[in-house]
Amino acid sequence: MRKPIMIHALFLMIAFFIYIQSLNGGPTYLIWNMTLALISYDAAVLTLLFKKQKWAYPLLFLLWLLFFPNTFYMITDLVHMTWVADVLSKPSVFLLFLAFVSSILFGIFCGMESWYVIKEGWKLNWYLDLLLTAALSAVSSLAIYIGRYDRLNSWDLLLHPQLVIQKLLQTLQPDRLPFILGFTFLQFMSLVFLMKDNKKYEKLNLEGKART
Repeated sequence: MRKPIMIHALFLMIAFFIYIQSLNGGPTYLIWNMTLALISYDAAVLTLLFKKQKWAYPLLFLLWLLFFPNTFYMITDLVHMTWVADVLSKPSVFLLFLAFVSSILFGIFCGMESWYVIKEGWKLNWYLDLLLTAALSAVSSLAIYIGRYDRLNSWDLLLHPQLVIQKLLQTLQPDRLPFILGFTFLQFMSLVFLMKDNKKYEKLNLEGKART
């Protein structure tokens, strides 16, 4: 459990840094966005702790899935960096840049790590792994779209399910496909790096040893 402790320590460090920057006019919403991403990661970790509990695992899995889009959603915070041209010329702007980048990477890494944790013990074939990764990326992209443009949150699926479903169906329009497909690709690309290919690497390792 050392890794989860380190991840929470990093969360506190980045959150404190963002708070310091907020005293000079920086945003604090990055802390909230990081918190939502961390919930997804924590839910994934708890699925491992309660995987033998038939009542707890499904609930924790749904909680993870519900909050997963919040992880890669943080990429959209890039649109607020309108001052990025001054990063290399103004130290105060560079510090704000670090606050944004740190929080965005934290969110992305929470998403990647949570998917890795969720898949532990599933024993997926490589093609099924790819299929599930692509499906997760596509569904998450739809959720990211309605989160950014319709300002809906994860808990709205429980509070206003009909509204969420309505907005999800509305995203399947030609003018919105670039956003959906683009974010699907970004997530799929990131999550593919987590895929295991042990047999291939073991073979390469054996070949390397045989040559030496």
